[in-house]
Amino acid sequence: MNNLFGRTSSPFNRSFTPSGSSGGEGSLVFEVVPSEGKSIRGPAAYAGLYGLRSSYGRLPFAGIDDAADGQNSIKTVAGPLTTSIEGVKILVKSVIQQQPWLKDPLAARKPWNEEEYKLIDRNRGERLCFAIMWNDEITFPHPPITRALEMAKSALVKAGHRVIDWKPLKHIELSRCWDDIVYSGLADEAKIDIELSGEPLIEHMALEGQTPESYRKLPAESKSAYEVWQAQKRQRTLREEYLQHWNETVSSTGTGRAVDGIIAPVSHSAGMPHGKNYLYDYTDVWNVLDYPALTIPVGKVDSRVDKKVPRDTFFNSRDKKVYEAYDPDVWNDAPIVIQLVGRTLEEEAVVAMSEIVDAALKSAAVDFKL
Repeated sequence: MNNLFGRTSSPFNRSFTPSGSSGGEGSLVFEVVPSEGKSIRGPAAYAGLYGLRSSYGRLPFAGIDDAADGQNSIKTVAGPLTTSIEGVKILVKSVIQQQPWLKDPLAARKPWNEEEYKLIDRNRGERLCFAIMWNDEITFPHPPITRALEMAKSALVKAGHRVIDWKPLKHIELSRCWDDIVYSGLADEAKIDIELSGEPLIEHMALEGQTPESYRKLPAESKSAYEVWQAQKRQRTLREEYLQHWNETVSSTGTGRAVDGIIAPVSHSAGMPHGKNYLYDYTDVWNVLDYPALTIPVGKVDSRVDKKVPRDTFFNSRDKKVYEAYDPDVWNDAPIVIQLVGRTLEEEAVVAMSEIVDAALKSAAVDFKL
């Protein structure tokens, strides 16, 4: 989106956004995308693609322009956005084999590990344990997203794997931590960038209900160094707590290991209309934790199956708003995508486990209805 070409729309529905900030690249066959929140998985989810949000430093980032340059707590990372899971593996493996740490001082000195990719320490991938996060206790996903998770569960059980439920831990706090850190210098950064461009703000980016005046009003001031330090301390504590939370699943998996991977929504919805794409809690929490995550297309919304389900209780007003927005006819034929989340620097295992989930979904031919 810019002042020259205007707004980019979803190739599946012109009234829908392709997500961002790399949404326009969602129409390419292959692209490497920077992401600090949802800029890889958002466009992947809204266009039915495979996209990997890598761990900090696993793929080189030197020389790439970064709007949040200097913010080093939730770093922007690079990752592939492509039409096949094979493309994800080829890009990641090929780049890592070039020893990027010799050219980028922030790249992790971790060569591609074929044993990790073959899941040697996980029974060679023969009987994995996945945990499904049905919701994040902030917003409940729309029916097609829940159907996709059910399809994944059915397919994996049929393939001989174990599937348990994942209890989200402090996701609202993780999301707030993301806001506090990423937006800490937004006021100054935005003002400087806009002044350098000499262009007005792009009003197409205004959310529904925003007036031109409220949209143009930038944050009054950036956070102080002390405020940023407190946010960084909260991030460290949350990462420690989530690590322990994950480790404790060893008592529930039946494999002698903790959960191998988490399967979760990428978004509460299968795309969003223009002006309404304001929630990304299902992606930014994993950035705070620095967990790699890979998107997996499942199918498309079917208005005959994905009916609106009556609900009487909601997590909060935001959850109610998400529920009220859903119309199966409006979302019909939109791509449905889920994500597989692993632990920090487990890119090889995440790619391998995603291949297993992808293959199970394609071979199971599950005729599931909500």
